Amino acid sequence: MKIKTNCLAVAALLLGAAYTNAAVDIVQNPQPYFVDPVNWQTQYRYWNQDWSWTHGAIAGTPTTASLSISAYDVDWSATSAGEHDIISAYRVSTASWVNLGELGGANNIWAFTTFTLDSSWFTSINAGLQVHIDIDSTHTSNVWAVSLAKSVITTDGSGLPDPNPGVVPEPSTYVAGALMLLPFGASALRIIRKNRKA
Repeated sequence: MKIKTNCLAVAALLLGAAYTNAAVDIVQNPQPYFVDPVNWQTQYRYWNQDWSWTHGAIAGTPTTASLSISAYDVDWSATSAGEHDIISAYRVSTASWVNLGELGGANNIWAFTTFTLDSSWFTSINAGLQVHIDIDSTHTSNVWAVSLAKSVITTDGSGLPDPNPGVVPEPSTYVAGALMLLPFGASALRIIRKNRKA
Protein backbone atom coordinates (compact mmCIF):
# COMPACT_ATOMS: atom_id res chain seq x y z
CA MET A 1 0.00 0.00 0.00
CA LYS A 2 2.85 2.36 0.85
CA ILE A 3 4.47 1.82 -2.59
CA LYS A 4 1.16 2.41 -4.36
CA THR A 5 0.55 5.61 -2.37
CA ASN A 6 4.04 6.90 -3.15
CA CYS A 7 3.56 6.16 -6.86
CA LEU A 8 0.29 8.12 -6.89
CA ALA A 9 1.95 11.04 -5.12
CA VAL A 10 4.85 11.12 -7.57
CA ALA A 11 2.42 10.90 -10.52
CA ALA A 12 0.49 13.91 -9.17
CA LEU A 13 3.71 15.88 -8.81
CA LEU A 14 4.81 15.02 -12.33
CA LEU A 15 1.39 15.92 -13.71
CA GLY A 16 1.55 19.27 -11.92
CA ALA A 17 5.03 19.94 -13.34
CA ALA A 18 3.89 19.04 -16.86
CA TYR A 19 1.25 21.77 -16.78
CA THR A 20 3.25 24.62 -15.26
CA ASN A 21 3.36 26.40 -18.65
CA ALA A 22 -0.32 25.78 -19.38
CA ALA A 23 -1.89 29.18 -20.00
CA VAL A 24 -4.85 30.77 -21.74
CA ASP A 25 -5.18 34.31 -23.10
CA ILE A 26 -8.59 35.44 -24.35
CA VAL A 27 -9.38 38.55 -26.37
CA GLN A 28 -13.06 39.45 -26.68
CA ASN A 29 -15.52 42.32 -26.22
CA PRO A 30 -14.98 45.12 -25.13
CA GLN A 31 -11.98 44.97 -27.48
CA PRO A 32 -13.03 46.79 -30.66
CA TYR A 33 -15.13 44.78 -33.13
CA PHE A 34 -15.51 41.62 -31.05
CA VAL A 35 -19.25 41.16 -30.60
CA ASP A 36 -21.21 42.31 -27.60
CA PRO A 37 -22.69 39.19 -25.93
CA VAL A 38 -26.16 40.79 -25.96
CA ASN A 39 -26.37 42.53 -29.36
CA TRP A 40 -24.13 40.37 -31.52
CA GLN A 41 -26.68 39.98 -34.35
CA THR A 42 -26.15 43.63 -35.28
CA GLN A 43 -22.36 43.34 -35.36
CA TYR A 44 -21.54 41.56 -38.60
CA ARG A 45 -18.49 42.84 -40.48
CA TYR A 46 -17.77 42.77 -44.23
CA TRP A 47 -14.84 42.76 -46.67
CA ASN A 48 -13.79 46.38 -46.00
CA GLN A 49 -14.02 46.07 -42.20
CA ASP A 50 -10.90 44.02 -41.48
CA TRP A 51 -9.08 44.59 -38.21
CA SER A 52 -6.21 43.48 -36.00
CA TRP A 53 -5.88 42.77 -32.27
CA THR A 54 -3.12 41.88 -29.83
CA HIS A 55 -3.09 39.13 -27.20
CA GLY A 56 -1.60 39.56 -23.76
CA ALA A 57 1.97 38.34 -23.32
CA ILE A 58 2.31 34.76 -22.05
CA ALA A 59 5.55 34.13 -20.16
CA GLY A 60 7.52 30.89 -20.18
CA THR A 61 8.47 28.41 -22.87
CA PRO A 62 5.55 26.21 -23.88
CA THR A 63 5.91 22.87 -25.63
CA THR A 64 2.68 23.33 -27.61
CA ALA A 65 0.54 26.32 -28.51
CA SER A 66 -2.49 27.14 -30.62
CA LEU A 67 -4.66 30.06 -31.67
CA SER A 68 -8.42 29.45 -31.76
CA ILE A 69 -10.92 31.96 -33.12
CA SER A 70 -14.64 31.74 -32.40
CA ALA A 71 -16.70 32.94 -35.35
CA TYR A 72 -20.39 32.97 -36.29
CA ASP A 73 -21.90 32.30 -39.71
CA VAL A 74 -18.78 31.42 -41.69
CA ASP A 75 -20.16 30.39 -45.09
CA TRP A 76 -16.92 28.75 -46.13
CA SER A 77 -16.57 26.13 -48.84
CA ALA A 78 -13.39 24.62 -50.25
CA THR A 79 -15.10 23.93 -53.58
CA SER A 80 -17.04 27.14 -54.20
CA ALA A 81 -16.71 30.91 -54.17
CA GLY A 82 -17.95 31.04 -50.58
CA GLU A 83 -16.63 33.14 -47.74
CA HIS A 84 -12.85 33.14 -47.25
CA ASP A 85 -11.83 34.86 -44.01
CA ILE A 86 -8.02 34.82 -43.82
CA ILE A 87 -6.30 34.80 -40.42
CA SER A 88 -2.68 35.98 -40.21
CA ALA A 89 -0.33 36.67 -37.31
CA TYR A 90 2.82 38.72 -36.85
CA ARG A 91 5.93 36.57 -36.35
CA VAL A 92 8.47 38.54 -34.30
CA SER A 93 11.47 36.39 -35.32
CA THR A 94 11.02 37.24 -39.02
CA ALA A 95 9.33 40.63 -38.56
CA SER A 96 6.58 39.59 -40.98
CA TRP A 97 2.88 38.78 -41.17
CA VAL A 98 2.23 35.08 -41.83
CA ASN A 99 -0.98 33.59 -43.25
CA LEU A 100 -2.24 30.93 -40.78
CA GLY A 101 -5.23 29.86 -42.88
CA GLU A 102 -8.98 30.45 -43.13
CA LEU A 103 -11.81 30.32 -40.66
CA GLY A 104 -13.59 27.00 -41.07
CA GLY A 105 -17.19 26.63 -42.10
CA ALA A 106 -19.73 26.88 -39.30
CA ASN A 107 -22.97 28.34 -40.64
CA ASN A 108 -25.32 29.91 -38.08
CA ILE A 109 -23.45 28.66 -34.99
CA TRP A 110 -20.53 29.85 -32.90
CA ALA A 111 -17.54 27.57 -33.47
CA PHE A 112 -13.78 27.67 -33.04
CA THR A 113 -11.26 27.33 -35.85
CA THR A 114 -7.92 26.28 -34.36
CA PHE A 115 -4.48 27.03 -35.82
CA THR A 116 -1.45 25.19 -34.41
CA LEU A 117 1.47 27.47 -33.55
CA ASP A 118 4.84 25.71 -33.70
CA SER A 119 7.97 26.74 -31.77
CA SER A 120 8.73 29.52 -34.29
CA TRP A 121 5.77 31.39 -32.72
CA PHE A 122 6.81 31.12 -29.06
CA THR A 123 8.72 34.43 -29.06
CA SER A 124 5.65 36.14 -30.56
CA ILE A 125 3.42 34.57 -27.89
CA ASN A 126 5.82 35.80 -25.18
CA ALA A 127 5.60 39.32 -26.64
CA GLY A 128 1.81 39.29 -27.13
CA LEU A 129 0.68 37.74 -30.42
CA GLN A 130 -0.70 40.19 -33.01
CA VAL A 131 -3.52 38.75 -35.14
CA HIS A 132 -5.33 40.08 -38.24
CA ILE A 133 -8.48 39.02 -40.08
CA ASP A 134 -9.06 39.69 -43.80
CA ILE A 135 -12.84 39.29 -44.05
CA ASP A 136 -14.34 37.85 -47.25
CA SER A 137 -10.95 38.20 -48.94
CA THR A 138 -12.16 37.31 -52.46
CA HIS A 139 -14.78 40.06 -52.76
CA THR A 140 -14.78 43.87 -52.94
CA SER A 141 -18.46 44.37 -52.09
CA ASN A 142 -20.73 43.27 -49.24
CA VAL A 143 -21.26 39.61 -50.15
CA TRP A 144 -20.33 37.59 -47.02
CA ALA A 145 -20.13 38.78 -43.41
CA VAL A 146 -18.86 37.32 -40.15
CA SER A 147 -18.92 38.00 -36.41
CA LEU A 148 -16.08 37.11 -34.02
CA ALA A 149 -16.63 36.41 -30.32
CA LYS A 150 -13.23 35.33 -29.01
CA SER A 151 -9.60 34.90 -29.99
CA VAL A 152 -7.89 32.42 -27.68
CA ILE A 153 -4.25 31.37 -27.27
CA THR A 154 -3.75 28.12 -25.36
CA THR A 155 -0.46 26.50 -24.37
CA ASP A 156 0.51 23.07 -23.07
CA GLY A 157 -2.87 21.38 -22.98
CA SER A 158 -5.06 24.23 -21.74
CA GLY A 159 -8.74 23.90 -22.59
CA LEU A 160 -10.85 26.26 -24.67
CA PRO A 161 -13.70 28.33 -23.23
CA ASP A 162 -17.23 28.19 -24.60
CA PRO A 163 -17.15 29.62 -28.17
CA ASN A 164 -20.28 31.72 -27.55
CA PRO A 165 -19.94 35.38 -26.55
CA GLY A 166 -19.74 35.78 -22.80
CA VAL A 167 -17.64 36.61 -19.77
CA VAL A 168 -14.18 35.10 -19.16
CA PRO A 169 -12.17 34.92 -15.94
CA GLU A 170 -9.97 37.91 -15.13
CA PRO A 171 -7.14 38.32 -15.65
CA SER A 172 -7.46 36.91 -19.16
CA THR A 173 -3.96 35.41 -18.94
CA TYR A 174 -3.70 32.77 -16.26
CA VAL A 175 -1.78 29.61 -15.52
CA ALA A 176 -4.66 27.19 -15.83
CA GLY A 177 -3.00 23.83 -15.34
CA ALA A 178 -0.76 24.85 -12.48
CA LEU A 179 -3.62 26.45 -10.54
CA MET A 180 -5.84 23.40 -10.98
CA LEU A 181 -3.14 20.97 -9.89
CA LEU A 182 -1.63 22.86 -6.96
CA PRO A 183 -3.82 21.02 -4.40
CA PHE A 184 -2.72 17.66 -5.83
CA GLY A 185 0.95 18.61 -5.62
CA ALA A 186 0.58 19.78 -2.01
CA SER A 187 -1.26 16.58 -1.08
CA ALA A 188 1.40 14.48 -2.77
CA LEU A 189 4.15 16.17 -0.75
CA ARG A 190 2.24 15.54 2.51
CA ILE A 191 1.79 11.85 1.64
CA ILE A 192 5.47 11.43 0.81
CA ARG A 193 6.55 13.12 4.07
CA LYS A 194 4.09 11.06 6.11
CA ASN A 195 5.33 7.79 4.55
CA ARG A 196 8.97 8.71 5.15
CA LYS A 197 8.25 9.21 8.86
CA ALA A 198 6.42 5.88 9.00
